[in-house]
Amino acid sequence: MEFDQFNEFSDSSFDESVGFRDVFEKYLIHFKWFVLCVLVFGVLAFFKLRYEVPQYNINASILIKEKEKGNSINDLSSFEDLGLFSSGDNSLENEIQILKSRRLMTKVVDELKLNTRYFIDESPYDKEQYPNFPVLLHIKSDSSTINRIGTNFMIHIKSKNKFEFFGFDEVSQGLKIFGENFEANIGNKENIDNRVISIDLNNHFTEDIVDKKILITISPIVSVIDNYLTKLNIEPINEKVSKVLTISLDESVTKKGIAIVNNLIDQYNADGVNDKNEISKATTNFLNDRVALISTEITAIESTAEQFKTKNRMVDVESGKSIFLQSSSANENELIAANTQRELASLMFDELNRTRSGELLPGNIGLSDPSIIGMITEYNNLVLKRNRILKSSSEKNPIILNIDSQLNVVKNNLISSLNTLLTSLQIQINALSRQSGKISSRIASVPKNEREFKDIIRQQETKNALYLFLLQKREESILSNAVNIEKAKIIDEAYSNGRKVSPKKMITYLGFVILGVLIPFLIIYFKDLLDTKVHDENDIKKLKIPYIGDIPLSSSKKNLYISDVDNSNNAEAFRYIRTNINFMLDSKGKGKVVFVTSTQGGEGKTFVSINLASSLAISGKKTLLLAMDLRAPKISKYLSLEDMLGVTNYIKNEELSVKDIIDKHTMFDNLHIINSGDIPPNPVELLMSKRVKELFEYVNDKYEYIIVDTAPVGMVTDTIQISKFADLSLYVIKANYLDKRMLHIPEKLHKEKKLSNMAILINGSDHSKGAYGYGYGYGYGEKNKKNPWYR
Repeated sequence: MEFDQFNEFSDSSFDESVGFRDVFEKYLIHFKWFVLCVLVFGVLAFFKLRYEVPQYNINASILIKEKEKGNSINDLSSFEDLGLFSSGDNSLENEIQILKSRRLMTKVVDELKLNTRYFIDESPYDKEQYPNFPVLLHIKSDSSTINRIGTNFMIHIKSKNKFEFFGFDEVSQGLKIFGENFEANIGNKENIDNRVISIDLNNHFTEDIVDKKILITISPIVSVIDNYLTKLNIEPINEKVSKVLTISLDESVTKKGIAIVNNLIDQYNADGVNDKNEISKATTNFLNDRVALISTEITAIESTAEQFKTKNRMVDVESGKSIFLQSSSANENELIAANTQRELASLMFDELNRTRSGELLPGNIGLSDPSIIGMITEYNNLVLKRNRILKSSSEKNPIILNIDSQLNVVKNNLISSLNTLLTSLQIQINALSRQSGKISSRIASVPKNEREFKDIIRQQETKNALYLFLLQKREESILSNAVNIEKAKIIDEAYSNGRKVSPKKMITYLGFVILGVLIPFLIIYFKDLLDTKVHDENDIKKLKIPYIGDIPLSSSKKNLYISDVDNSNNAEAFRYIRTNINFMLDSKGKGKVVFVTSTQGGEGKTFVSINLASSLAISGKKTLLLAMDLRAPKISKYLSLEDMLGVTNYIKNEELSVKDIIDKHTMFDNLHIINSGDIPPNPVELLMSKRVKELFEYVNDKYEYIIVDTAPVGMVTDTIQISKFADLSLYVIKANYLDKRMLHIPEKLHKEKKLSNMAILINGSDHSKGAYGYGYGYGYGEKNKKNPWYR
């Protein structure tokens, strides 16, 4: 009869219905560890809330102003409308990065001296005295070292004139005093720890400070900057519609946080004004150079005119004006304008070739071509952006390389445009000159000297017009530099509503409780994940080998073997297995041979053999316990049998009969034993003897059940050698002992049918790990046993 019916029950829908509960109860049995961890983390949360410094949120809002329209220096709007250029001066993302730059925060920390803090010893350590500092510390030398590594000082104010100094070990953060304390005068320079410092009183000094100790901590300035950059948060209210930014900062001292945010806005505005002034300054310098040059040229032309008039005795230069026609006057005006534009274009061309990378070009100096004006403005904007990024970066920065590439493109375009403009102006001048020549030829009455003098006057007028124009532009640049327009308009100055943003009591407790539950959960989860041992029937289902039952783990090391009046769980388990064996061997009459084996030693196959044979004998079946583990016999040891002849002796000595090696068990009338005998050097060869077959033929006729304790199949081949004599092979797997990776051995034996009618029996199942409490004895004999506290 096949034993698949026993597996069908384990794969039923009932198992699926309680699957989740099994998983839940796996963690429920460790409930005390969950409770303990939650309590521990609850205590940690309490101390965290007790000693954590409260933080308050500081907020401010600013409006990034639009770039000014109509400004000849900065206006690119006409080109942006065409999609040719995009200056991006007021891009919100760019302005946010400027506000969050290390350069600006360094200025804030340095100006407000945020790396130096003052605490009065009698007040809580987290109560920083800001901005009403009780005293002021001045470091006269080696301040860079202190700002880099930090240090601590303790002073005791003895009076308005004296203080007592204490030094602290830097590693212990002000907890361990080192060196001898000494008294010093307030305001005097003192050499303390190789540093010249002085302690001065400030305007907030009161008599209450006298006889109190003041702790002064100097933190590394780099860490202070990093700390505030981490806490600083800048976000746009609406990135698509509005240019309003909100600036927020968490700080334990609200007045200090307000001062930081306000100073950051001031530094941002000052930085924007400085950028604007740099352009104006570069333009002014350029115009000053050109005005000086044109002034020299005008002086030279006037000198030439004077010499010409003296040489030719010309008194009234204007006497011949009546002969000029109206067309000549208009032609001359156009020629002057064209010459002016050519001079300006030539000056800008020379300046462009002279300008090095990173230098600004002068703004609009009067050129009439709008495309050249736009390109000059774009070039200056890119230079400003490059210089601003270089203050906190290097020339190898990809952004700098990209800007340099853009500068080269704009510069090349500008050179090309200027060349084109110069060519077109020269063509225009040539045309006007030819037209002037034609007009002059019609005036036959004009003397040659007057015509030559006219050329001198024209040059003089051209230089005078250019000179006046440059003077006007210089004044515009000076006025632009004098007007400091801030980039950001303050909508709301920094303020705090006074509510703590951290620590949040409920969230902290909730987080620590979750952590207290999560840690033991993860420990149990990963412990189970890394567990490779076989524990119960679920671990062997994939083998598809009939499962005959399990033997529960005994809590006592005594009475490991059942008796005829035994109602223990072990006894009931063997009765259950005995019943299942009857089902599996029901078709056979007498001589039912049951092999008991395992993968390796120590899994309890001998224990199972003895108790199974005892259970069958108790039920009235004539049973034989046959020890066929010739290498490591244990039956005689477990049953305390004296040295007796056994299987080895029978096989070697043909004079011995089976009767000579059979011994009767002292406790059970129906149980006989055949010991293994002497340990042979060649057990495999012995088991190949025909005497083994004769042995099984004899006992098959004499006994109803023959329980054979065999050698482990995972270590030796003894059992495989004699497996043909078995009607049923019980494969014992010890729970919490055998590695799951060894299950391929019984699986292979079953597939290859090397063990007859194979079934698995689990030994040492720990039923106490389940929350049901089910056992084989249904509580018989254990009525006084109390359930665990978690059930």
